[in-house]
Amino acid sequence: MRNNNNKVEAASNRSFKAFVMGYFTESPNGNGDEHSLHMAYSYDGLHWIPFNDNRPVLEPEIGEKGLRDPYIYRKNDGTFVILATNMWNSEYIMCYDSTDLVTFTEGRLLRMNDSAMHAWAPEVFYDTKFEQYGIIWSGNTDRNRIYVNYTSDFMNVSKPEVYFDPGYNVIDASIVSHDDVHYLYYKDERDANEPPYEGKRVKIAKSESLKPRSFDSNLYLKTIGDPQFEAPLIVKSNDIDKWYLYGDNYYPSNGKFYVWETDDLSEATWLPLNRRNYNAPLNAKHASVVEIDQHELDNLIQYWGKKPKWNRIKSFQNPDYYVTSEDGFAKLESYPFDPYEHSQWKLVEGLADSDAVSFESIAYPNYYLKAYNFVLRLEKLDGSEEFKQEATFKKINGLSGVGGTSFISYKHPHKYIKQDGAFLRVSEVTTDTEKQAATFDIGW
Repeated sequence: MRNNNNKVEAASNRSFKAFVMGYFTESPNGNGDEHSLHMAYSYDGLHWIPFNDNRPVLEPEIGEKGLRDPYIYRKNDGTFVILATNMWNSEYIMCYDSTDLVTFTEGRLLRMNDSAMHAWAPEVFYDTKFEQYGIIWSGNTDRNRIYVNYTSDFMNVSKPEVYFDPGYNVIDASIVSHDDVHYLYYKDERDANEPPYEGKRVKIAKSESLKPRSFDSNLYLKTIGDPQFEAPLIVKSNDIDKWYLYGDNYYPSNGKFYVWETDDLSEATWLPLNRRNYNAPLNAKHASVVEIDQHELDNLIQYWGKKPKWNRIKSFQNPDYYVTSEDGFAKLESYPFDPYEHSQWKLVEGLADSDAVSFESIAYPNYYLKAYNFVLRLEKLDGSEEFKQEATFKKINGLSGVGGTSFISYKHPHKYIKQDGAFLRVSEVTTDTEKQAATFDIGW
């Protein structure tokens, strides 16, 4: 491959302003299953805002016409290539080109093997010594290993060869390079209930080379994370010396992300983040992240929109829980759940006060959260002044004192929306515990 050094240098000096995440979506009972490319953006790598109202930005019309595990990669010329699993049991992966992540062209299938292996979770690295792109993926014969095919143009690929094989079943390899060392994160697929009791966990290998099999004998002993997760994703913070590790939980809560952080990749000491400190896109699965500049972000926002028309409201006290509606009541429920649409709220101009807000359900238009005997219920707007007053709330800084938002009742100005067990009530708040129960995070 002829290496265009000017383009490589231009890409490496790109004015980095934000991140774009690519993902597909699933939810526990299938309500949110969309095997298409979705995208979201973030300034800090932790709080994500979906493009296109969290609807697909690319619906594949090739192969199985459904994709999993999308991977967005910026090539040396500054343009993007998007790779994805061709659903479940295909020797092929999907491939698209894009100059701006708005239009996607040249949809095609790349055959990664002719051995009837599935080709799961493709990712890309560039080997400067070999001057080729390597596409790594999870393939299975007697067990899963990580394979690689090389390419210069993402049109033609070399024959596959084993890239990483620690001697047991592995999937979902992801490579991050820092200070001339390469780190390969992967999932140990062995049974977690059998010796050495390290299965179903993400582990790390490292190497000073990107050559095939160079990671095999350089394994860290420690595993990462509890609960079990897969599809490791590393994101370097935009403005502080931190790295974030995302993990996608498949069982027992399909579609639930966890995040760890470290300030030193070489030490591999990953500490779990509290869920109140991050917010992954709704129903996102097996994601990838690419850096973009301000101009690219502006173009994406202009085309796809700056933010969805809805919000999700997360509990500060119990950040696994979101405000949803069930049987006519406002409740806090542990994410993920179906029907997920019941957790989407439009914060509209207050029905009784334009300086306040009311909560309109996305699932049930013209239905609002209102207090009835001080319990929050979801009811259809009847046009009465009583309804409007009971359904209007003033936003203030979170009573917890460390961020978030609290809501004062318009009808009862000394009372706040507060968690009361699984339900929400309008009540007075006095203690620190009650202040936390009356604090929420508004996101997407």
